[in-house]
Amino acid sequence: SIITPVMTYGQLDGLINKWSLELEDQEKYFLRQATRVNAWDRTLMENSKEISILHGEVEKVKLDQKRLEQELDFILSQQRELEDLLTPLEKTVKDQSEADYLQHEDKEYERM
Repeated sequence: SIITPVMTYGQLDGLINKWSLELEDQEKYFLRQATRVNAWDRTLMENSKEISILHGEVEKVKLDQKRLEQELDFILSQQRELEDLLTPLEKTVKDQSEADYLQHEDKEYERM
């Protein structure tokens, strides 16, 4: 035959009080954790909105940068064209200046 231990009312009442206190502690811990998780969730939601806004701004900046690069390429090509036009003109002016200088020197020499 199995002998079951006998529990007094006082022992049972003590166990119930102990379990009630443990349950209250666990409930408080759960509520603190749930509050933290809620705060983290709100932070994540706010940050995801900010990230979306920043992503949109980055995309806009990328488009602006691409547009500026295209404009710079256009300006560089215009600058090359101008340099190609100016080089022969500068040579002509230089040659003309040298010719004028030599003529002036010849006239000065003839005066002497």
